[in-house]
Amino acid sequence: MSPLNLLIYFSLLLHSSYAQPTGEKGLSLELIHIDSKRSPFYDANLTDFQRIVRSIDYSKSRVLWLESMMIARANPTAIRPPLHAMPPAIFMVAIGIGSGHGLRNYYLHIDTGSSLTWTQCLPCSTCFHQSAPMFDPRLSPTYRVVDCDDPLCKPPLYKCVNDRCEYHIEYYDNTFIDGVVSRETFTFQDAHSSHSEEVRNLVFGCTHSSHMNYHGNPAGIFSMSLNPTSTVRQLAALTHGLFSYCLFPPAEAAHASFLRFGHDIKTPRGGIHSTRIFEYDGRVGFYYLDLKDISLNGWRMNFPRSTFARHSDGTGGFVVDSGTAATQLTTHAFDRVEYVMKDYFRRRLNLHPVNDSSLPFRLCYKIVEGIERRLPTMALHFRDGADYHIRQSSLFTNLAERQTLCFSMLPGNDISILGAKQQFNTWMRFDTIHNKLAFAPHDCVRDAAN
Repeated sequence: MSPLNLLIYFSLLLHSSYAQPTGEKGLSLELIHIDSKRSPFYDANLTDFQRIVRSIDYSKSRVLWLESMMIARANPTAIRPPLHAMPPAIFMVAIGIGSGHGLRNYYLHIDTGSSLTWTQCLPCSTCFHQSAPMFDPRLSPTYRVVDCDDPLCKPPLYKCVNDRCEYHIEYYDNTFIDGVVSRETFTFQDAHSSHSEEVRNLVFGCTHSSHMNYHGNPAGIFSMSLNPTSTVRQLAALTHGLFSYCLFPPAEAAHASFLRFGHDIKTPRGGIHSTRIFEYDGRVGFYYLDLKDISLNGWRMNFPRSTFARHSDGTGGFVVDSGTAATQLTTHAFDRVEYVMKDYFRRRLNLHPVNDSSLPFRLCYKIVEGIERRLPTMALHFRDGADYHIRQSSLFTNLAERQTLCFSMLPGNDISILGAKQQFNTWMRFDTIHNKLAFAPHDCVRDAAN
Protein backbone atom coordinates (compact mmCIF):
# COMPACT_ATOMS: atom_id res chain seq x y z
CA MET A 1 0.00 0.00 0.00
CA SER A 2 1.30 3.46 -0.88
CA PRO A 3 1.97 6.01 1.89
CA LEU A 4 -1.00 8.07 0.65
CA ASN A 5 -3.39 5.11 0.77
CA LEU A 6 -2.07 4.10 4.16
CA LEU A 7 -2.67 7.62 5.43
CA ILE A 8 -6.24 7.46 4.08
CA TYR A 9 -6.69 4.15 5.85
CA PHE A 10 -5.55 5.65 9.12
CA SER A 11 -7.59 8.83 8.73
CA LEU A 12 -10.67 6.63 8.54
CA LEU A 13 -9.78 4.75 11.69
CA LEU A 14 -12.07 4.48 14.61
CA HIS A 15 -14.74 7.07 15.29
CA SER A 16 -14.01 8.84 18.55
CA SER A 17 -15.47 11.85 20.36
CA TYR A 18 -11.86 12.86 20.97
CA ALA A 19 -11.44 13.70 17.27
CA GLN A 20 -10.34 17.26 16.62
CA PRO A 21 -12.69 19.89 15.14
CA THR A 22 -10.99 19.54 11.75
CA GLY A 23 -12.62 16.12 11.38
CA GLU A 24 -9.33 14.24 11.44
CA LYS A 25 -9.54 11.02 13.44
CA GLY A 26 -7.00 8.89 15.22
CA LEU A 27 -6.83 5.54 16.90
CA SER A 28 -8.17 4.47 20.30
CA LEU A 29 -7.78 1.05 21.87
CA GLU A 30 -9.36 -0.05 25.12
CA LEU A 31 -6.78 -0.73 27.82
CA ILE A 32 -7.81 -3.63 30.01
CA HIS A 33 -6.23 -4.14 33.43
CA ILE A 34 -5.49 -7.80 34.18
CA ASP A 35 -7.37 -7.47 37.50
CA SER A 36 -10.33 -5.53 36.12
CA LYS A 37 -13.76 -7.14 35.87
CA ARG A 38 -13.65 -6.06 32.22
CA SER A 39 -10.87 -8.58 31.65
CA PRO A 40 -11.91 -11.88 30.03
CA PHE A 41 -9.33 -13.52 32.30
CA TYR A 42 -10.70 -12.04 35.55
CA ASP A 43 -10.42 -14.49 38.45
CA ALA A 44 -13.41 -13.95 40.74
CA ASN A 45 -11.96 -16.32 43.33
CA LEU A 46 -9.17 -13.93 44.30
CA THR A 47 -9.67 -11.39 47.07
CA ASP A 48 -8.62 -7.77 46.60
CA PHE A 49 -5.65 -8.39 48.89
CA GLN A 50 -4.56 -11.42 46.84
CA ARG A 51 -4.80 -9.37 43.64
CA ILE A 52 -2.56 -6.67 45.10
CA VAL A 53 -0.01 -9.23 46.33
CA ARG A 54 0.01 -10.95 42.93
CA SER A 55 0.40 -7.63 41.13
CA ILE A 56 3.37 -6.63 43.30
CA ASP A 57 4.98 -10.06 42.85
CA TYR A 58 4.64 -9.66 39.08
CA SER A 59 6.04 -6.16 39.38
CA LYS A 60 9.14 -7.31 41.28
CA SER A 61 9.80 -9.97 38.63
CA ARG A 62 9.32 -7.44 35.87
CA VAL A 63 11.79 -5.03 37.46
CA LEU A 64 14.41 -7.78 37.61
CA TRP A 65 13.76 -8.52 33.94
CA LEU A 66 14.03 -4.83 32.98
CA GLU A 67 17.29 -4.50 34.91
CA SER A 68 18.63 -7.61 33.21
CA MET A 69 17.69 -6.26 29.77
CA MET A 70 19.24 -2.85 30.39
CA ILE A 71 22.52 -4.23 31.69
CA ALA A 72 22.73 -6.77 28.85
CA ARG A 73 22.26 -4.06 26.19
CA ALA A 74 24.90 -1.79 27.75
CA ASN A 75 27.34 -4.58 28.58
CA PRO A 76 26.76 -7.88 26.71
CA THR A 77 29.37 -9.69 28.86
CA ALA A 78 27.67 -8.84 32.16
CA ILE A 79 26.29 -11.67 34.28
CA ARG A 80 22.52 -11.34 34.62
CA PRO A 81 20.47 -12.67 37.56
CA PRO A 82 18.38 -15.76 36.71
CA LEU A 83 14.63 -15.13 36.39
CA HIS A 84 12.20 -18.00 36.44
CA ALA A 85 9.08 -16.63 34.78
CA MET A 86 8.43 -13.96 32.22
CA PRO A 87 6.64 -11.24 34.19
CA PRO A 88 3.29 -10.37 32.62
CA ALA A 89 2.46 -6.72 32.13
CA ILE A 90 -0.53 -5.06 33.79
CA PHE A 91 -2.54 -3.83 30.82
CA MET A 92 -3.57 -5.49 27.58
CA VAL A 93 -5.25 -4.55 24.30
CA ALA A 94 -7.30 -6.58 21.82
CA ILE A 95 -5.76 -6.76 18.33
CA GLY A 96 -6.78 -8.60 15.18
CA ILE A 97 -3.91 -10.14 13.19
CA GLY A 98 -4.24 -11.47 9.64
CA SER A 99 -6.96 -11.35 7.00
CA GLY A 100 -9.50 -13.62 5.36
CA HIS A 101 -9.78 -17.05 6.96
CA GLY A 102 -6.51 -16.35 8.78
CA LEU A 103 -7.82 -13.42 10.84
CA ARG A 104 -7.52 -14.09 14.58
CA ASN A 105 -8.16 -11.80 17.54
CA TYR A 106 -5.72 -11.73 20.44
CA TYR A 107 -5.29 -10.06 23.79
CA LEU A 108 -1.70 -8.81 23.96
CA HIS A 109 0.19 -7.31 26.90
CA ILE A 110 1.31 -3.74 26.20
CA ASP A 111 5.01 -3.40 26.90
CA THR A 112 7.10 -0.22 26.68
CA GLY A 113 10.22 -2.39 27.00
CA SER A 114 9.62 -4.64 23.97
CA SER A 115 10.93 -3.94 20.49
CA LEU A 116 8.60 -6.30 18.58
CA THR A 117 4.92 -7.18 18.77
CA TRP A 118 4.58 -10.96 18.61
CA THR A 119 2.24 -13.89 19.01
CA GLN A 120 2.70 -17.63 18.60
CA CYS A 121 2.28 -19.03 15.09
CA LEU A 122 1.70 -22.44 13.56
CA PRO A 123 3.65 -24.62 13.23
CA CYS A 124 4.88 -24.11 16.79
CA SER A 125 7.22 -26.32 18.78
CA THR A 126 7.65 -26.32 22.57
CA CYS A 127 5.11 -23.51 22.84
CA PHE A 128 3.13 -22.40 25.88
CA HIS A 129 -0.59 -23.07 26.02
CA GLN A 130 -2.90 -20.23 25.04
CA SER A 131 -6.70 -20.07 25.04
CA ALA A 132 -6.99 -18.36 21.64
CA PRO A 133 -6.13 -20.43 18.54
CA MET A 134 -2.56 -19.86 17.37
CA PHE A 135 -2.11 -17.68 14.34
CA ASP A 136 -1.73 -19.70 11.13
CA PRO A 137 0.10 -17.61 8.49
CA ARG A 138 -0.83 -20.12 5.79
CA LEU A 139 -4.49 -19.04 6.06
CA SER A 140 -3.88 -15.31 5.72
CA PRO A 141 -3.42 -13.97 2.15
CA THR A 142 -1.75 -10.77 3.43
CA TYR A 143 1.01 -12.50 5.43
CA ARG A 144 4.56 -11.82 4.25
CA VAL A 145 7.98 -12.82 5.56
CA VAL A 146 10.45 -9.92 5.93
CA ASP A 147 13.39 -10.45 3.57
CA CYS A 148 17.01 -10.15 4.62
CA ASP A 149 17.50 -7.01 2.53
CA ASP A 150 14.76 -5.17 4.42
CA PRO A 151 16.32 -2.17 6.25
CA LEU A 152 14.60 -3.31 9.45
CA CYS A 153 16.49 -6.61 9.45
CA LYS A 154 19.56 -5.44 11.33
CA PRO A 155 21.68 -7.14 13.98
CA PRO A 156 21.86 -7.60 16.90
CA LEU A 157 18.07 -7.90 17.28
CA TYR A 158 17.48 -9.68 13.97
CA LYS A 159 19.52 -11.91 11.69
CA CYS A 160 19.32 -13.45 8.23
CA VAL A 161 18.66 -17.22 8.12
CA ASN A 162 17.81 -19.01 4.85
CA ASP A 163 16.92 -15.74 3.11
CA ARG A 164 14.46 -14.64 5.76
CA CYS A 165 14.72 -12.33 8.78
CA GLU A 166 14.56 -14.13 12.11
CA TYR A 167 14.67 -13.13 15.78
CA HIS A 168 15.80 -14.64 19.02
CA ILE A 169 14.48 -12.71 22.03
CA GLU A 170 15.67 -13.55 25.52
CA TYR A 171 13.44 -12.69 28.44
CA TYR A 172 15.66 -14.20 31.13
CA ASP A 173 18.43 -16.80 31.43
CA ASN A 174 17.78 -19.82 29.21
CA THR A 175 14.28 -18.54 28.40
CA PHE A 176 13.58 -17.19 24.95
CA ILE A 177 11.40 -17.10 21.87
CA ASP A 178 12.40 -17.75 18.27
CA GLY A 179 10.50 -16.73 15.19
CA VAL A 180 10.28 -15.00 11.84
CA VAL A 181 10.01 -11.24 11.40
CA SER A 182 6.89 -10.78 9.27
CA ARG A 183 4.44 -8.25 7.87
CA GLU A 184 0.71 -8.55 8.29
CA THR A 185 -2.59 -6.71 8.43
CA PHE A 186 -3.60 -5.54 11.90
CA THR A 187 -7.25 -4.86 12.75
CA PHE A 188 -7.92 -2.29 15.47
CA GLN A 189 -11.28 -2.35 17.21
CA ASP A 190 -13.10 0.93 17.71
CA ALA A 191 -13.15 1.62 21.45
CA HIS A 192 -16.56 3.32 21.21
CA SER A 193 -18.53 1.17 18.74
CA SER A 194 -18.51 -2.14 16.88
CA HIS A 195 -16.66 -0.59 13.94
CA SER A 196 -13.11 -1.66 13.13
CA GLU A 197 -10.47 -0.74 10.57
CA GLU A 198 -7.30 -2.26 9.15
CA VAL A 199 -3.71 -1.10 8.86
CA ARG A 200 -1.63 -3.19 6.46
CA ASN A 201 1.99 -4.28 6.34
CA LEU A 202 2.84 -3.83 10.00
CA VAL A 203 5.96 -5.65 11.13
CA PHE A 204 5.42 -8.25 13.88
CA GLY A 205 6.95 -11.46 15.12
CA CYS A 206 5.59 -14.87 14.19
CA THR A 207 6.92 -17.00 17.07
CA HIS A 208 7.43 -20.65 16.12
CA SER A 209 9.27 -21.75 19.26
CA SER A 210 8.85 -20.44 22.81
CA HIS A 211 11.03 -21.84 25.55
CA MET A 212 9.38 -20.01 28.40
CA ASN A 213 7.01 -20.45 31.30
CA TYR A 214 4.46 -17.87 30.21
CA HIS A 215 0.83 -17.43 31.21
CA GLY A 216 -1.12 -18.07 28.00
CA ASN A 217 -3.61 -15.29 28.59
CA PRO A 218 -2.90 -12.96 26.84
CA ALA A 219 -1.22 -14.56 23.83
CA GLY A 220 1.80 -12.33 23.30
CA ILE A 221 3.19 -8.80 23.42
CA PHE A 222 2.11 -5.45 21.93
CA SER A 223 5.38 -3.49 21.65
CA MET A 224 5.50 0.19 22.60
CA SER A 225 9.22 0.95 22.90
CA LEU A 226 11.22 3.52 20.93
CA ASN A 227 12.73 0.79 18.75
CA PRO A 228 11.91 1.23 15.02
CA THR A 229 10.19 -2.17 14.84
CA SER A 230 7.81 -1.52 17.74
CA THR A 231 4.20 -1.01 16.71
CA VAL A 232 4.00 2.53 18.10
CA ARG A 233 7.07 3.55 16.10
CA GLN A 234 5.66 2.00 12.93
CA LEU A 235 2.52 4.08 13.36
CA ALA A 236 4.54 7.24 14.05
CA ALA A 237 4.24 8.71 10.54
CA LEU A 238 0.46 8.41 10.78
CA THR A 239 0.07 9.48 14.41
CA HIS A 240 2.72 12.23 14.41
CA GLY A 241 4.55 9.94 16.85
CA LEU A 242 2.01 10.59 19.61
CA PHE A 243 0.26 8.22 21.98
CA SER A 244 -1.38 8.82 25.32
CA TYR A 245 -3.21 7.11 28.15
CA CYS A 246 -4.96 8.04 31.39
CA LEU A 247 -5.05 5.19 33.89
CA PHE A 248 -7.26 4.58 36.89
CA PRO A 249 -7.53 1.70 39.39
CA PRO A 250 -8.99 -1.61 38.19
CA ALA A 251 -11.77 -1.27 40.77
CA GLU A 252 -13.35 1.34 38.48
CA ALA A 253 -15.07 -1.51 36.65
CA ALA A 254 -17.77 0.67 35.09
CA HIS A 255 -15.19 2.57 33.04
CA ALA A 256 -12.48 1.80 30.52
CA SER A 257 -9.04 3.29 29.99
CA PHE A 258 -7.87 4.01 26.46
CA LEU A 259 -4.60 3.93 24.61
CA ARG A 260 -4.99 6.81 22.18
CA PHE A 261 -2.93 7.67 19.10
CA GLY A 262 -2.57 10.80 16.99
CA HIS A 263 -5.66 12.95 16.60
CA ASP A 264 -7.67 10.97 19.14
CA ILE A 265 -5.57 12.59 21.88
CA LYS A 266 -7.32 15.48 23.59
CA THR A 267 -5.10 17.67 25.75
CA PRO A 268 -6.47 18.66 29.19
CA ARG A 269 -6.73 22.33 29.95
CA GLY A 270 -4.08 23.90 32.18
CA GLY A 271 -1.34 22.53 34.39
CA ILE A 272 0.55 20.60 31.69
CA HIS A 273 4.26 19.94 32.17
CA SER A 274 6.68 18.35 29.71
CA THR A 275 10.16 16.92 29.98
CA ARG A 276 12.66 15.30 27.69
CA ILE A 277 12.75 11.54 27.02
CA PHE A 278 16.27 10.12 26.78
CA GLU A 279 16.96 7.13 24.54
CA TYR A 280 20.25 5.58 25.61
CA ASP A 281 19.90 2.38 23.60
CA GLY A 282 17.93 2.47 20.37
CA ARG A 283 17.85 -1.32 20.15
CA VAL A 284 15.40 -1.47 23.05
CA GLY A 285 14.20 2.09 23.51
CA PHE A 286 13.15 2.42 27.15
CA TYR A 287 11.62 5.75 28.18
CA TYR A 288 14.28 7.35 30.41
CA LEU A 289 13.61 10.66 32.19
CA ASP A 290 16.01 13.00 33.98
CA LEU A 291 14.75 12.98 37.59
CA LYS A 292 16.51 15.66 39.60
CA ASP A 293 14.84 15.54 43.01
CA ILE A 294 11.81 14.49 45.09
CA SER A 295 9.59 16.50 47.44
CA LEU A 296 7.45 15.07 50.22
CA ASN A 297 4.51 17.24 51.28
CA GLY A 298 6.27 20.24 49.73
CA TRP A 299 9.61 19.61 51.46
CA ARG A 300 12.49 19.26 49.00
CA MET A 301 14.76 16.29 49.81
CA ASN A 302 17.81 17.63 47.92
CA PHE A 303 19.10 14.33 46.57
CA PRO A 304 22.64 14.41 45.13
CA ARG A 305 22.62 14.98 41.36
CA SER A 306 23.94 11.46 40.68
CA THR A 307 21.16 9.66 42.60
CA PHE A 308 18.94 9.01 39.57
CA ALA A 309 21.56 9.24 36.80
CA ARG A 310 22.09 6.41 34.34
CA HIS A 311 25.54 4.80 34.37
CA SER A 312 27.62 3.49 31.48
CA ASP A 313 27.16 -0.12 32.65
CA GLY A 314 23.39 0.14 32.07
CA THR A 315 22.44 0.55 35.73
CA GLY A 316 20.78 3.59 37.24
CA GLY A 317 18.44 5.99 35.55
CA PHE A 318 14.71 6.67 35.90
CA VAL A 319 12.25 4.96 33.55
CA VAL A 320 8.51 5.33 32.88
CA ASP A 321 6.89 1.91 32.62
CA SER A 322 3.14 1.22 32.73
CA GLY A 323 3.90 -2.52 32.97
CA THR A 324 5.39 -2.16 36.46
CA ALA A 325 2.64 -2.08 39.10
CA ALA A 326 4.28 0.19 41.70
CA THR A 327 7.08 2.74 41.56
CA GLN A 328 10.52 1.49 42.50
CA LEU A 329 13.36 3.63 43.82
CA THR A 330 16.94 2.47 44.16
CA THR A 331 17.65 1.33 47.71
CA HIS A 332 19.57 4.46 48.72
CA ALA A 333 16.80 6.77 47.47
CA PHE A 334 14.02 4.63 48.95
CA ASP A 335 15.70 4.51 52.37
CA ARG A 336 15.82 8.32 52.51
CA VAL A 337 12.19 8.67 51.40
CA GLU A 338 11.13 6.01 53.91
CA TYR A 339 12.98 7.80 56.73
CA VAL A 340 11.20 11.09 55.99
CA MET A 341 7.86 9.28 55.63
CA LYS A 342 8.30 7.59 59.02
CA ASP A 343 9.18 10.91 60.60
CA TYR A 344 6.02 12.47 59.11
CA PHE A 345 3.75 9.74 60.48
CA ARG A 346 5.41 9.85 63.87
CA ARG A 347 5.28 13.64 64.29
CA ARG A 348 1.97 14.41 62.58
CA LEU A 349 -0.07 11.28 63.34
CA ASN A 350 1.75 9.65 66.26
CA LEU A 351 1.87 6.38 64.33
CA HIS A 352 4.58 3.74 64.00
CA PRO A 353 4.98 1.16 61.21
CA VAL A 354 3.52 -2.33 61.53
CA ASN A 355 5.88 -5.29 61.38
CA ASP A 356 4.25 -7.79 59.02
CA SER A 357 6.33 -9.54 56.35
CA SER A 358 3.20 -10.90 54.64
CA LEU A 359 2.28 -7.42 53.43
CA PRO A 360 3.27 -6.58 49.83
CA PHE A 361 4.91 -3.25 50.74
CA ARG A 362 7.73 -2.43 53.16
CA LEU A 363 6.22 0.56 54.98
CA CYS A 364 2.68 0.10 56.33
CA TYR A 365 0.51 1.52 59.12
CA LYS A 366 -2.65 0.45 60.89
CA ILE A 367 -5.64 2.46 59.72
CA VAL A 368 -6.97 4.92 62.28
CA GLU A 369 -9.90 7.29 61.98
CA GLY A 370 -9.18 10.26 59.73
CA ILE A 371 -5.78 9.02 58.54
CA GLU A 372 -6.62 9.29 54.83
CA ARG A 373 -7.35 13.03 55.16
CA ARG A 374 -3.88 13.70 56.64
CA LEU A 375 -1.67 11.74 54.27
CA PRO A 376 1.27 13.52 52.61
CA THR A 377 1.71 14.12 48.88
CA MET A 378 4.79 13.71 46.72
CA ALA A 379 6.28 15.52 43.74
CA LEU A 380 8.94 14.32 41.29
CA HIS A 381 11.07 17.14 39.88
CA PHE A 382 12.21 16.46 36.33
CA ARG A 383 14.37 18.27 33.81
CA ASP A 384 12.95 21.46 32.26
CA GLY A 385 11.20 22.41 35.52
CA ALA A 386 8.52 19.73 35.05
CA ASP A 387 6.95 18.78 38.38
CA TYR A 388 5.04 15.49 38.52
CA HIS A 389 2.55 15.51 41.42
CA ILE A 390 1.43 12.25 43.02
CA ARG A 391 -1.87 12.32 44.91
CA GLN A 392 -2.43 10.55 48.22
CA SER A 393 -4.65 7.94 46.57
CA SER A 394 -1.78 6.98 44.24
CA LEU A 395 0.91 7.24 46.90
CA PHE A 396 -0.77 4.84 49.34
CA THR A 397 -2.70 1.56 49.10
CA ASN A 398 -5.59 0.75 51.44
CA LEU A 399 -5.43 -2.96 52.33
CA ALA A 400 -8.94 -3.08 53.80
CA GLU A 401 -8.78 -6.81 54.55
CA ARG A 402 -5.82 -6.17 56.84
CA GLN A 403 -6.97 -2.75 58.12
CA THR A 404 -3.63 -1.46 56.92
CA LEU A 405 -2.44 1.46 54.82
CA CYS A 406 0.85 1.09 52.90
CA PHE A 407 3.27 3.44 51.19
CA SER A 408 2.98 2.18 47.61
CA MET A 409 6.59 2.28 46.52
CA LEU A 410 9.30 -0.37 46.70
CA PRO A 411 13.08 -0.44 47.12
CA GLY A 412 15.06 -1.76 44.17
CA ASN A 413 18.56 -2.52 42.99
CA ASP A 414 19.82 -0.86 39.83
CA ILE A 415 17.11 1.39 38.38
CA SER A 416 14.21 3.60 39.43
CA ILE A 417 10.85 3.18 37.69
CA LEU A 418 7.64 5.23 37.66
CA GLY A 419 5.03 2.48 37.88
CA ALA A 420 1.33 2.31 37.00
CA LYS A 421 0.00 2.93 40.52
CA GLN A 422 1.66 6.34 40.63
CA GLN A 423 0.36 7.11 37.12
CA PHE A 424 -3.30 6.69 38.09
CA ASN A 425 -5.37 9.81 37.35
CA THR A 426 -2.52 11.41 35.43
CA TRP A 427 -2.82 12.20 31.72
CA MET A 428 0.34 10.99 29.95
CA ARG A 429 1.31 11.84 26.35
CA PHE A 430 4.44 10.42 24.70
CA ASP A 431 5.96 12.16 21.68
CA THR A 432 8.24 9.56 20.10
CA ILE A 433 9.45 11.88 17.34
CA HIS A 434 10.56 14.82 19.47
CA ASN A 435 11.31 12.67 22.56
CA LYS A 436 9.00 14.51 24.94
CA LEU A 437 6.70 13.35 27.73
CA ALA A 438 3.80 15.64 28.67
CA PHE A 439 1.70 15.02 31.77
CA ALA A 440 -0.96 16.63 33.95
CA PRO A 441 -3.14 15.63 36.91
CA HIS A 442 -6.48 14.56 35.47
CA ASP A 443 -9.69 12.80 36.41
CA CYS A 444 -9.23 9.80 34.14
CA VAL A 445 -12.90 8.83 34.41
CA ARG A 446 -13.61 11.97 32.37
CA ASP A 447 -11.26 10.60 29.69
CA ALA A 448 -13.11 7.26 29.79
CA ALA A 449 -16.52 8.91 29.52
CA ASN A 450 -15.75 10.47 26.14
